[in-house]
Amino acid sequence: MISAAFGGEDTSSPNVSIDSARGEGTSGPAPTPTATLTRSLPTDTPSPTPVREVTGFAYPLEGACLPEGDNLLPGAQREYRKAIHEGLDFYDADNCTFIGLDTEVLAAKAGTVIRADRAYEDLTAERLAELEELIASGDADDPEIEDTFRGRQVWIDHGDGTVARYAHLDGIADGIDVGVEVEEGELIAYVGDSGTPESVTDPDTEVHLHFEVRVGDQYLGQGRPPDEVRRLYEQAFSH
Repeated sequence: MISAAFGGEDTSSPNVSIDSARGEGTSGPAPTPTATLTRSLPTDTPSPTPVREVTGFAYPLEGACLPEGDNLLPGAQREYRKAIHEGLDFYDADNCTFIGLDTEVLAAKAGTVIRADRAYEDLTAERLAELEELIASGDADDPEIEDTFRGRQVWIDHGDGTVARYAHLDGIADGIDVGVEVEEGELIAYVGDSGTPESVTDPDTEVHLHFEVRVGDQYLGQGRPPDEVRRLYEQAFSH
């Protein structure tokens, strides 16, 4: 088994190449990013499960919208860890707003913080090599491997059977700790690249927010085709 020394999951490497000026935080006019997206259809194969309609969420980044590329949606394949992506990836490309290192992450819905990785330790080259060896040996589905690749995280329980996960964070906002009640739109964290392989091999090239909605023990859109996943998230953000 893998030690839980890291607090994270996700995503990364959706074949997004970004060449843009990155600022610190969100102050000043948004640069115009140039990006090349390699789109690939998701290959999520689990049997479809009953769809629960989810509503009442705001976007976790000011001015954000759903990415157009299906490879940034839940259900896409992530080759580097031989597993399925379970959330939305918000990059400074294929989106509606500037997203850079330390861009503010906002609570998408009111709720209670149930995880805040303040003691997070950065992924190291040695740890990455260990993970890659485990994946190659067939342990890609180990939940601790997934959690490690999510990097620094905040989770918020909304009290209605849904939990939102915010991953790859660069830092957590003051006052955001387990048990704290937050309101929609409240600052909770900052965008980063923690947990991604590139945080070790090529820092600051995979800066993005992984945002994931859990419904019970599944992720929103699990086992569904891209068009339906998109519809479910459009509905979730429709308020």
